[in-house]
Amino acid sequence: MFATYDYTNFPEVKISFEGTIQYESDFILFTDQWLQLYEDKEEFNFVFDVANMGIVNPYYCYKIASFMAEIKKQPIQYVQSSTILNVNTFVYGLLKMVFMIQSPISPVTIQHTDGSTSIVAP
Repeated sequence: MFATYDYTNFPEVKISFEGTIQYESDFILFTDQWLQLYEDKEEFNFVFDVANMGIVNPYYCYKIASFMAEIKKQPIQYVQSSTILNVNTFVYGLLKMVFMIQSPISPVTIQHTDGSTSIVAP
């Protein structure tokens, strides 16, 4: 499984990534669980851990940006903030691509593997 959701500390929702997206169904499962959080109609914060993420096809940058654009059309934004942990140079490049296509839904804090932090605002 590419993305594992952990709701143990809700309203913090931790998503750990493992490997890469092998099949379109991996991506759909990731986005379906995100949509379920919106259907639950409770505010939450994302913590994405990308420490074990493999090389992801840049095609999915467009896919996630398009998904985020659809989420932004929702009348209420339940995600209040996002933190992305363990971001290496490759993942940072992918994030920059995503945020060039679509601004984030909520403020995003990026914690790089070198210890530095960046903030991306909607």
